[in-house]
Amino acid sequence: MLYVQQTGTPHLIWISLIIVRQVKNITMETLSRRRFLKIAVAAMPATWMASRPFATPPTASKPNIVFVFADQMRACSMGCMGNQQVITPHLDKLASEGLLVTNAISCQPVCTPYRAQLLTGRYSHHTGVIHNDVRLPDGEVVISEIMKKRGYATGYIGKWHLAGYRRNPVDAKNRRGWDFWAVCNCSHEYFSTAYWLNDAESPTSVTGWEPDVQTDLAVEFIRKNKQNPFCLFVSFGPPHNPYKAPEKYVKRYEGRKLDPRPNVPKGKSGPLLQYYAMITSLDECVGRISEALAAAGVAEDTVLCFSSDHGDMLGSQGQVLKQRPWEESINVPFILRYPNKVKAGQRPDWIVSTVDVMPTLLGLSGIPVPENLDGMDLSPLFRGKGGRERDAAFLFNVNAGAGPGPNGEGWRGIRTKEWIYAYHARGDWVMYGLKSDPYELKNLVDDPASAARKKELHAQLEAMRKQLGEALPMKGQLRPISL
Repeated sequence: MLYVQQTGTPHLIWISLIIVRQVKNITMETLSRRRFLKIAVAAMPATWMASRPFATPPTASKPNIVFVFADQMRACSMGCMGNQQVITPHLDKLASEGLLVTNAISCQPVCTPYRAQLLTGRYSHHTGVIHNDVRLPDGEVVISEIMKKRGYATGYIGKWHLAGYRRNPVDAKNRRGWDFWAVCNCSHEYFSTAYWLNDAESPTSVTGWEPDVQTDLAVEFIRKNKQNPFCLFVSFGPPHNPYKAPEKYVKRYEGRKLDPRPNVPKGKSGPLLQYYAMITSLDECVGRISEALAAAGVAEDTVLCFSSDHGDMLGSQGQVLKQRPWEESINVPFILRYPNKVKAGQRPDWIVSTVDVMPTLLGLSGIPVPENLDGMDLSPLFRGKGGRERDAAFLFNVNAGAGPGPNGEGWRGIRTKEWIYAYHARGDWVMYGLKSDPYELKNLVDDPASAARKKELHAQLEAMRKQLGEALPMKGQLRPISL
């Protein structure tokens, strides 16, 4: 291993002994959605205000934060992104009420590295979380710890995938400043999920469609904390495979013709029906969360954001899943609504990378951004105050099976508003002009007429690697570019 996992003492955890005993007594049972919700709501702290000297009700200068993200949902699978086949009325409405970033990019399109980047604002080579199933080092500061110090009530619901090996417990040692904690590490068993609740010593299995259970918890968290500023992260598992949605969502697609994207070779299309049905279920969940904010009277003072950790190839370019440099893998949804500060109806083409999310949320909350972050605070752009845009997104991947060839070499890439370029251990891999070729049908990497552009992108990428201090080895030797 290139990195040594750090250890440290767990954070102090607020929870009553009564709740601990209740959780321990039921962890060997399989509970109904309703029963689990009742127990979980009882475990939500609501008396922390007295011990929080900076705590005040949410205001325009101190908004609530609700960050909701899917797993393996690509940006092109929303109506507001021009897809008329998928049913996403709530996400489309949310986009019309806020802004829709069309160039949101997953810096490393795979689950664990994304989550570490999201919560720390730092790239994988700095945190050491360079591939799936690596534990987030205890010394890394995550957004919940910063928000908590500023008087925010904090909650995390859903998939964690930062505990190390995916079957590891996600108990108190993983709980990084989250006051309320109802998580699974990684299971994708969407109809019966086991959750670790606060500092319970074993998980509780809950029946029901997982996103519905998690949305129940999110709605109750909002209701219970509406008088406090709060920071809530909700991590859904779908539409990550296995592709299986509840029948009521599948039925909504009866009679609809679902065509694969133009870059899907004949006979290679993925399970679009189930994938879209799962997205429609998430759409309804986002609608419920939005309604809960309105019912609590805090929608105007809340930053509500929807995104995803990475996309899904679903047959595009003849590929499946993620970890590839094509748009279906790296381009993710990013919708942000903040009525008090963000003008509705915007559709900017800004580059927003994974590492930018944490500092931007801090910036929108008026909280100073730590100096050691890799991400940019883009909150001035979001608030219409100008500010510096990101020129390009840095792309990084080392997972086995991610690149071409039998061993799946690692790769590096750069994504600008107009271009994508990536190379792997054996040389150049892909280059596309996205404005003229949005479906990436013509790879220009060996096109003599595009040689100068390739040289420019290669140089820009290498300059980014040098600036960021990323020099991890790749298999083989990168061959020189021939012009």
